[in-house]
Amino acid sequence: MKINITKATLLEGLQIISTGVSSRTPYPILYNFLMEAKNSKLKMVRTDMEMATIHYVPAEVEEEGAITVPVKEFSEIIKNLPDDKEITLVTDENNKCHIKSGKSKFWVIGTPQSEYPSIPKVEHKNSLMLDPIKLQDMIAKTIFSASTEETRYILNGLLWNNTAEKFEIVATDGGRLALASQKALAGSKEFKIIVPTKILNEVSRFISIAKPAKDSKIEINVTPDTTPNQITFVMNETTFISRLIEGNFPNYNQVIPTKKNISFEVFVKDLLASTRRSALCSSEFGSTVKYKLENNTLTVTSNSQNMDFLDEIPVEYTGETFEVSFNPKAIIDVLKNIGTDKVSFSFVNAVQPVLIEAVGNNLFKYVIMPIRS
Repeated sequence: MKINITKATLLEGLQIISTGVSSRTPYPILYNFLMEAKNSKLKMVRTDMEMATIHYVPAEVEEEGAITVPVKEFSEIIKNLPDDKEITLVTDENNKCHIKSGKSKFWVIGTPQSEYPSIPKVEHKNSLMLDPIKLQDMIAKTIFSASTEETRYILNGLLWNNTAEKFEIVATDGGRLALASQKALAGSKEFKIIVPTKILNEVSRFISIAKPAKDSKIEINVTPDTTPNQITFVMNETTFISRLIEGNFPNYNQVIPTKKNISFEVFVKDLLASTRRSALCSSEFGSTVKYKLENNTLTVTSNSQNMDFLDEIPVEYTGETFEVSFNPKAIIDVLKNIGTDKVSFSFVNAVQPVLIEAVGNNLFKYVIMPIRS
């Protein structure tokens, strides 16, 4: 392999493939990434056996070929080469990758392409064409509610439920739930899959880097009935591939309250600031914030062994006095991601889940279990 490439172009590719995959692995080859030069492009591939990233960058290819090299060491070398000099990459029969830029020369020991894990082919089945910005927004408004505990593997992913009526993304950790929905996706088949949070974080990060135009689309291919069952995301010159999580996601519709015995609306800015202050004063034995409704006032309180906190927010409420307690982090996560000026809180009582909705937007719903005081 022999190619000429700019530093900026190579760093762009390294940025896209270098994160997301696990940094801990028992297989040394997975610390490497694959470079393959062909047809005036450099193909860059990284995998950890659960997900893979493939990215193409333009290059002047003098000799076709492929090699895998350690991603960490290679990235550090490229970052420290001169900005104004073209980079030449050459491989030899001993699997050494020679790196030259100006008067600077490095060589790195690599391994042949044959030793790198094979990457599943992209199956163009059950394809969806989505607005990447809208998809990123749906992910951002739900993913924080997914579980991070390895023992709750099913909840380490987000449910994608595509029906004839609507497309929904749902996340839950057992104590809270987030749901984002949009109208039915034209021409797509119905499916219900669980997508790992890891791949969704990577796709969302990539969308931010790519800065897609208004009319851009991201192609999503779902193959839940094949081996391996997988999902792929394709946009521009980049492809993400991930296995799906197998199992039964909880019946989320059962936990979304339908009764609204007690409700109030509040400005997000006011409640977010007050709840953040309350979290500073919550007990070290368990964070709790208490909301008390009476006489058009929402009183926010918290306490610990050494501190007490009290704040008041005006709201429209004239019903009987009502008190409820929550983990402040659960409330804060919703308020900082919901993206509207006002939210509504709806209760059946103080021990059943609360429904939080954006005022004027019924596409996002949040359910949080209260803490019994």
